[in-house]
Amino acid sequence: MTNPYGQQQQQPYGQQPQQFGQPPQFGQPQQPYGTPSGGMPAAPYGQPVQPGQPGQPQYPQYGQQAPFGQPYGQPGAVGQDIPDYKGWAIGCIFLFWILAIFAIMKSNEVNTYKMQGNLAAAQDASRQTRTLCLIATIIGAISWAIAVIMIIVAIVAANEAVDTLNSYNY
Repeated sequence: MTNPYGQQQQQPYGQQPQQFGQPPQFGQPQQPYGTPSGGMPAAPYGQPVQPGQPGQPQYPQYGQQAPFGQPYGQPGAVGQDIPDYKGWAIGCIFLFWILAIFAIMKSNEVNTYKMQGNLAAAQDASRQTRTLCLIATIIGAISWAIAVIMIIVAIVAANEAVDTLNSYNY
């Protein structure tokens, strides 16, 4: 039997190739899927694999140290010490939202590069995120300070205008 790509399909040992439109042969065991890809499993299906059998992976018991490096996601793992400054970038929305949007996008790039294993690009994106957040913080702090000073000046000017009007009324 051939598949649409012209390759010959393997039939399990002892079975005849089955043509389309023919009923299955009764009395013979049917194995519709053939052998599993990747070779035969170490243990038959339905039986639990016992640790310690030859050819089986050995896992450390609960509470024991892993035999190789730090597991992924643990403190000290490679690439986990690159900060993404996501909290700072989100907080910058209230300071200078235009730069904050770009800082959030760069922060997302840091995580993407870390997951891909590209630590140099993650470090570069982290540095750019920090720079954008710093600029947004400085501009936002100056803007808020100017806004507060302008509000105070407006209140004082309004009070003086009221006092001036009150003095003419007497």
